[in-house]
Amino acid sequence: MEKDDLRKYAAEFIGTFLLVFFAAGAAMMSVLTQAAAGAVIGGLASGLILMIVIWIFAGISGGHVNPALSLALWLTGAFPGRLLPGYVAAQTAGSAAGGLCLLAALGRVPGMGANLPDIAGGITPLQALGVEYVLSFAMMVVIVLAVAAEDMPGRFFAVPIGAVVGIDVMLFGATHGAAMNPARAFGPTLVNGDWSHYWIYLAGPLAGLVSAAYICKLIFGIPRSD
Repeated sequence: MEKDDLRKYAAEFIGTFLLVFFAAGAAMMSVLTQAAAGAVIGGLASGLILMIVIWIFAGISGGHVNPALSLALWLTGAFPGRLLPGYVAAQTAGSAAGGLCLLAALGRVPGMGANLPDIAGGITPLQALGVEYVLSFAMMVVIVLAVAAEDMPGRFFAVPIGAVVGIDVMLFGATHGAAMNPARAFGPTLVNGDWSHYWIYLAGPLAGLVSAAYICKLIFGIPRSD
């Protein structure tokens, strides 16, 4: 293992930790404070922390913080396979650490900020899966085109990526979960202890990001990320 590989894994661990801590933390605080604008708060927190994480870690690891994204980039030849196991392990560990820190800081909060479909409100698991697929597909398209945009200065591509995730969470977080990322869902689900719906936030992002990656590769090409 090269020293630079360890830096990449560390960046993915820290970045995923921050994403989970602040995105799930915003959802937990909305429950604790009974905030009327919980959906807006959750969307802003999710979008802004993702934008920040991508901005600061893009130059080190690419700022994936998402196992489904790393897998999609590898399958389409835009990411080296030798790094994939380390990325997925670091992202999963960072998510678990984020969930455990939230448990230690805030205690047991209903849902623990986990991505869940609103079953009581009439949302079925299949509906949540369909929305998760569409949101993940759209996010991948934005990622590819934002990173590839030649007229976008510096790391400004982090802004549209964070914006689309924030909008998605505002609109669909409370009803359908809107994870778009198995790692975002993993840590909170771990501390919540209910795995009955995690498959939605594993299968949906995997299918959405991978299918979008292949379509984007065919039409636009995908910038290499390593």
